[in-house]
Amino acid sequence: MAKLELAPITVLMGHAGVGKTNVALGFALAEAAAGREVTLADLDVVNPYFRSSDYPELLDDAGVRLIAPVLARTTLDTPSLTGELDAVIELALAAPEHRRLILDVGGDDDGATTIGRWSAQLRKADARVLYVVSAFRALTQAPEEAAAMLPSIEEHAHLRADAILNTSNLGDETTIEHVERGRVFAREVARLCGLPLEATVIPDVVGEMPEASEEDEPMLLMPRHVRLPW
Repeated sequence: MAKLELAPITVLMGHAGVGKTNVALGFALAEAAAGREVTLADLDVVNPYFRSSDYPELLDDAGVRLIAPVLARTTLDTPSLTGELDAVIELALAAPEHRRLILDVGGDDDGATTIGRWSAQLRKADARVLYVVSAFRALTQAPEEAAAMLPSIEEHAHLRADAILNTSNLGDETTIEHVERGRVFAREVARLCGLPLEATVIPDVVGEMPEASEEDEPMLLMPRHVRLPW
């Protein structure tokens, strides 16, 4: 199974419910396991559920630094962030071979607004922006629907997507057929957006791997880190 070579700074944007947080956690843990100094920034100040901030022990055990919204994991859901990220962006650039910064951005255009504060700094740093899509998100099950949302997300983030990341899955119910359906969906989204398909993330519950050629996108096997809170 392929391993994706991340840029020193990776931004994950997309609709709410496509699996950005699970991918952010998976990327952070994999990079830390490879011996890199990793920071994961949770920039979701819109939705209090399914955030990277909910997994501090998992990240701490792996040696991953977490930047979380102020008052995250409390009964107060106040949309505010610390100023830590500015310095971390500069640190990632100072040692690009040894450091990784992963930004988990809130869902949809409202969530993407938060990252606009750092957009100029991220553009200067050549951050790689991935638009995360899933064929099984209820409101964007047609490729045209997913593609149509990207310009608004980019406008609010003041960043342009560099590639599509496919996370199509149905959790523990995911089968090889679901994976293949998601790949077809993501390829069409990529075509409509005029962007390359960076990779397909496959839940590790799938027992059979898709056939792939050298021309296909990398396929990344990833555990499910995000769990339902109920």
